[in-house]
Amino acid sequence: MTVHTPLRTDDVRRSYARWAGHYDFTFALFGRKYIKKIVDLMNDEVHGRHVLDGCCGTGLSLPYFRPDLTVTGIDVSEDMLARAEKRAQRKKLKNIGGLHVMDAGNMQFEDNAFDGVLATFVMSVVPNPAQVLNEISRVTRPGGQVYLFNHFRAEHEDSPMLAFAERAIAPASRQVGFHSDFCRSQLNFANTDFHLMDEMDLGPFGMFTLLRLRKAASHN
Repeated sequence: MTVHTPLRTDDVRRSYARWAGHYDFTFALFGRKYIKKIVDLMNDEVHGRHVLDGCCGTGLSLPYFRPDLTVTGIDVSEDMLARAEKRAQRKKLKNIGGLHVMDAGNMQFEDNAFDGVLATFVMSVVPNPAQVLNEISRVTRPGGQVYLFNHFRAEHEDSPMLAFAERAIAPASRQVGFHSDFCRSQLNFANTDFHLMDEMDLGPFGMFTLLRLRKAASHN
């Protein structure tokens, strides 16, 4: 089953322009602790100095990166990114390499630019998740790690009520700005250089999954 109504980039911009003002007071109530947990993993595991926070939103993750890492953040929403900039200034963060309005499916970075990439709640809010994953692969150095945290569609036999709710919301994807019934198979890992290291269910009722990926160290 696919999403009922495909998302467009403009749909995401409009949705998050509405969300920006109260995002930290709604999403952050349950999302902040998981983001901190994932960034703590990155701080322990990423070798190198340059990391990308893909679709960083209002910058919830930025204060958690260790200070010797140079963090670059992108987001397609100018409204969200403006709040990320204010957060960086308020927290006096010295390790922010830049915050850029940018489409994750068409990043303006050189190949192999980053030692690690954080992608939290990204794949279900972009029009073409496979394209975004390919772009993440392109900008990640060989041997680099990606931390992909997202909600994936529940299977009916495992969680029938949640699966029903996801499918009921799906036709409104363009209005709410995300795919409620986003399917993991849409990522198409087989066409990337990534190896799935492990995965971890987080959040209430295991609603969210962290996928830890490593880019192949070299091409055959």
